[in-house]
Formats: sequence, structure tokens, C-alpha cells
Amino acid sequence: MSGSRAEMFKGVHHVGITVSDLERSFEFYERLLGRLRDFSTESEGPELSRAVGVADAKLRFGFITLGSVHLEMLEYDNGGKQRYDLSNCDVGAAHVCFEVRDLREAMAALSEDGITFYSDPLDIEEGPLAGYSFVYFDDPDGVTLELFEHRTSGR
Repeated sequence: MSGSRAEMFKGVHHVGITVSDLERSFEFYERLLGRLRDFSTESEGPELSRAVGVADAKLRFGFITLGSVHLEMLEYDNGGKQRYDLSNCDVGAAHVCFEVRDLREAMAALSEDGITFYSDPLDIEEGPLAGYSFVYFDDPDGVTLELFEHRTSGR
């Protein structure tokens, strides 16, 4: 292997989110992000099952691109339709964070679409993230999402 580990990794290509209903999730994320899916397709078979570590995997999936990162939505047809129920403090819990230009403006627009936020925005005033604000909310399957703003002027 030539080169350093830092040179090996070029960036983040995609974040995968397993969903219970691919169409519903695409509609939610398309509305949330104001972007259409790049594609959706299906796959199954023993090679896929080995690759994803799911016995008898039958999968519908697709991508939505936001900047240089792709969001991959995956719906397995294997009976695993449980709602995501990890708390943010549970090991393995993950969330997707979207950077926005104006957090309060984004919250107002998303609230009109029926999105409920965990709280009012938290404005960070000290430490390495001083000048940032964030707020959490859930997607239709309970996956935690975050809006994140770098405030260039004080509030």
C-alpha cells in the first residue's frame, strides 16, 4: 500500500439510511431538500446478501445528491420494518446533519411542512463550535436529522 492513510480516503461519498417505505422517504427527503432523487432501483441475490450481511436480501434503493454527498435510501424486503428507536445517546445511533444558510428561516419553512423539532435552536456561544446553532428533528422512520448553521453575525 503506497501513500498515507489520509491520502487513501478522498471524502464521504454517501450516507445510507434504511427506511421502511422507500417512496414515502423519497417524498419526504425530496420535499425537505428541494431536490429530486437521482435514481431508484432494485437488487437481490446471494451476492448482494453476502455484501450487505443480510440473509436473502431483497433491496430497493436510490440516491439523492446534496452538494458532494449522496443520501442513499434503502428499503429491505426482508420483514425488518421496525421503526428506528435508538436514542441519540445509544451506541450505534447516528444522525445526518444538513448545513443551512439561516436556521430559523429553514425551521419556519419546514414547520409549515409539518416537521416538529425537538427544541428551539441551540446557539453555541463558547468553545470550538462558538458561533454555530443547531436543532434536531426526525424523518418519517424516526431517524434523527439535524440542521446546522454557522452564524456570521451575532444574534
